Amino acid sequence: MPNNEFGDFQTPLSLALQCLRVMGLPAAARVLEPTCGTGGFLQAASVVSPGSERIGVEVQATHARRASQWGTVLRQDIFSLRPDQQIQWRSDGPLCVVGNPPWVTSAELGRLNSGNLPVKENFKGAKGLDAVLGGANFDVCEYIILKLIDAYRDQRFALGMLCKTHVARNVMSHAAAARWPMASSAVYRIDAKKWFDAGVDACWFTVEVDSRRRADYTTPVYDDLFAPDARPSSRFGTVDGRLVSDIDRYRNVRRADGHCPYEWRSGLKHDASSVFELVATPEPATRAGRRLDLEPEYVYPFLKSTDVFRDKHRVLSKWVIVPQRSFGDDTAQLRYRAPKLWLYLLDNSLILDGRKSSIYRHRPRFSVFGHGPYTYAPYKVTVSGLHKEPVFRLVAPIERRPVVLDDTCYFLPFTDPAEALVVTAMLNSEQCRDLIESLVFWDSKRPITKKLLARIDLRQLGCDRGQTTAIATSEARRLGLTFDPDAVDGLFADASPELADALF
Repeated sequence: MPNNEFGDFQTPLSLALQCLRVMGLPAAARVLEPTCGTGGFLQAASVVSPGSERIGVEVQATHARRASQWGTVLRQDIFSLRPDQQIQWRSDGPLCVVGNPPWVTSAELGRLNSGNLPVKENFKGAKGLDAVLGGANFDVCEYIILKLIDAYRDQRFALGMLCKTHVARNVMSHAAAARWPMASSAVYRIDAKKWFDAGVDACWFTVEVDSRRRADYTTPVYDDLFAPDARPSSRFGTVDGRLVSDIDRYRNVRRADGHCPYEWRSGLKHDASSVFELVATPEPATRAGRRLDLEPEYVYPFLKSTDVFRDKHRVLSKWVIVPQRSFGDDTAQLRYRAPKLWLYLLDNSLILDGRKSSIYRHRPRFSVFGHGPYTYAPYKVTVSGLHKEPVFRLVAPIERRPVVLDDTCYFLPFTDPAEALVVTAMLNSEQCRDLIESLVFWDSKRPITKKLLARIDLRQLGCDRGQTTAIATSEARRLGLTFDPDAVDGLFADASPELADALF
């Protein structure tokens, strides 16, 4: 388990040994382990390369004393250290920077009142590095890796770090944007639950920096650190300034990576499910079973991402209260226009007024957000942002009311069911799935994002018109909607300029 004050996981020797063996630590290497803790990598280096020179950096005195038996340990924090200037080496062997930096964000350490944080300076001022500390929150491990690469990028060296997999991607994405001389890189997945009791996707991330070689910003991904000779399962990297998860798969669908002709929307967010979300009995009721008599124009059928993903989007199981037509609308008028709803909100004012998100500050009382005219469109093509499979569903009205989706869903609103059916068929096509699979990183907390969806250019997918029409017809039959296949040509030519050129 980690030391919460410093966010560190001490590395087991057997894991550190495998990391260095996979990396190919040279016999006479100069080994630097920042945030070395008790010296797991220094000890492993003494085994793998006994003739190596080993230096660690550690801020905690107890850890530093234990680590010093494996090399020289500088009692200093890595954040203020300038390693290229302040670390003095006796030898001149190949430089290898290895370790296991803290797997926490600055906000997480801040909540613990930790002093183990870098000074928020314009660290990225050189070659675009300032973005790391430009926001209120950043990943400490990512900061340390970027700091080290930036410090040594004018010389040949190798880096190997245990980190979250998304940190490796962020580093390579930044390196490509900054044009750092990354000669090669690789990701070897590890079982973080086994080694550190951490429920995250993690890896051993290696990089070779060498300005004499041609820069390469593609990174092969190996599924198991302990099977390094297996073929990589994929390669991620930057293509034309865009990060893609599977470069080889991406090549076949690259033309469709552009701009979606429609605007994707996210669902409703309210931060008070016990108040706004009601059980369908079928009348609206609280979770405790109390039936509510509320003005119907403020209560809508409600679906969450799990309902959408599991194909339960045709069943009325939940209602949701939407007290405003659009975000920012005055809610005080509810006192007169919807007195029953107003009294219900007042009865729950302690919960609603206690919502912590800053989005509610200086807004009308009982506000929700993530809604607008699009929320009330009768037809919505939607997808879950949380599940690890891109399944698009067409949501039609329930109880003759437009369905409201929660904020874990993304959707396209439509008034024409035929157009919505065709778009649903296209988004579920093999071509679209290939594009999404080449872009998405399934280990992300929310793999499907609005930004990713906005890259799907339906006009360039190359879907077969006949096949798309057949799928749309089948879906219409399943949902009980009217769909005339003969009207497809008219739909593309007249009703929908966005789709006019979509099908071949």
